[in-house]
Amino acid sequence: KKAAGPPKLGTGKRRQFGLVLGTSAAVAVVVLFQHWSWLSQQHRSWVSQDTGLRGADLGTAQLWQTARGTDDRLTMMPKIHFKPDFDFSGPSVDISSVQQQTIAGFGGAFTQAAAEVFKNLTGLQQESILEDYFGPGGLGYTLGRVPINSCDFSSKSYSFDDFNGDYALEHFDDSVSEDQVALLPLLKAARATLAKNGQQLQLLATPWSPPSWMKNNGQMDHSSRPCLKGEAERKTWAAYMSRWVAAYEAHGIPIWAVTVQNEPEANSVWEACLMTPEEEASFLVKHLGPRLRQDHPDLQIFLYDHNKDRLQTWAETILGNPEAAKFADGLAYHWYTGDHFPSLQAVREAFPGTTLLASEATYEKRRWQPKTTIQTGDWTFGEGYAHDIIGDLNSGSVGWIDWNLLLDQHGGPNHAGNDCDAAVVADLDTGHVYKHPQFFYIGHFAKFFTPGSRSLKIDVRSSRSYVGPPRGYGTCTGDDGLEASAVSRQDGKIALVVLNCDDATVDFKLRHGKRAFLAQVPAHGIQSYVFQDTSNEH
Repeated sequence: KKAAGPPKLGTGKRRQFGLVLGTSAAVAVVVLFQHWSWLSQQHRSWVSQDTGLRGADLGTAQLWQTARGTDDRLTMMPKIHFKPDFDFSGPSVDISSVQQQTIAGFGGAFTQAAAEVFKNLTGLQQESILEDYFGPGGLGYTLGRVPINSCDFSSKSYSFDDFNGDYALEHFDDSVSEDQVALLPLLKAARATLAKNGQQLQLLATPWSPPSWMKNNGQMDHSSRPCLKGEAERKTWAAYMSRWVAAYEAHGIPIWAVTVQNEPEANSVWEACLMTPEEEASFLVKHLGPRLRQDHPDLQIFLYDHNKDRLQTWAETILGNPEAAKFADGLAYHWYTGDHFPSLQAVREAFPGTTLLASEATYEKRRWQPKTTIQTGDWTFGEGYAHDIIGDLNSGSVGWIDWNLLLDQHGGPNHAGNDCDAAVVADLDTGHVYKHPQFFYIGHFAKFFTPGSRSLKIDVRSSRSYVGPPRGYGTCTGDDGLEASAVSRQDGKIALVVLNCDDATVDFKLRHGKRAFLAQVPAHGIQSYVFQDTSNEH
């Protein structure tokens, strides 16, 4: 049975993006009426405070909203009018003109699992997913991550040179035939979709494991310490990675950046290669750095690619080594040890010229709350994504990359049994495709925080924030209060995202310069505001 494609964007005042989920439209109408009735009452309570700017046209903000218990999914709401600034005792979001890091974009991982599921969909479903992720009316993804060799989200372990002792790489599969089956076609389709809108896909390539014959344990899964046998294998592994980049480029898939090793501190049951910070620095200085600079001088190199709790240690060890630092363009990191936003901030302050990039986040399917179904997904997963994105961006990250773009109803394919959830899930038994809450929550950033934007320093006042012991990754509750992040875009507009993980609505003031407005974010809701930057006009 074929699944219907997503509804088209309408032309009315309220427009629905993507798949409609939630309660009846009547509930949404009631919520909307209550929302604007409240704003009208608040307007009457402070309009008498207008001073020198009273009567002036201070502009409007366009609002998009997603909220639990409603039909709002990246839904366009009525515009909000700015007024002269006013006193307000509740939470406020103050947007400054102080610009910080440049936004590279948002995206997801092109794993073999995602590609195989995509291949098994109908043509209409494939087109819908491409447009929803990469099209001008979709989320606007411009970043992606792709494994070098297999990873856990592959149907099997594989490399492109399994010939034992092939130090000259004479048997390297330059056609990368295994990836031609499904992965390369998906990458080419995504690039073509972006090209229609004059956009490019920037790919981060990451190795999970070298070929088994290069490793001390003799297999791609797991890792001994050290991982690689010796200097000959390290030299060959660096040449292998360079050869892989060239092979992909020959297929019309340019690579923007590579990381040295995925999760170098994890001896996983799937593909792995353990490294200490000192070992990664040595590999970078002696082999990988010189080889990639020689063969691919424009290719960026990111270090670490593991959890935030150890990011500062790795940064200090490798970037503190002048010989290693000259090959390092940035640090990539994952979210699996929780927030650790102060660690990001410390690295940004200590190494201001180093790019920070959130390169992986996902939820294992076992984290589903009771009564969660493949049709609905888990609402808290979307909230956890947004919480992490806000914290990362406010701490210096240039972007955020989700894990698998697409998975099947089992949370795979995955040869290690490490089943996970995804923003888009296809039930290959019934032929239906479902968007989970993560899709819409990521969209509030990806759709409006466009590449080339500059992160803005903001201040959320009179709102509680979480204080306590570390929590599990992707946790967001009412204890986090009102959260927000903003950017200054190249089109002269400001985009702001506001998040509320509480069970109650939050009334707040948004202030920009001498103008402001009152707004209300629903319980378990997220909002995106876009408005003209007038900071140079008054």
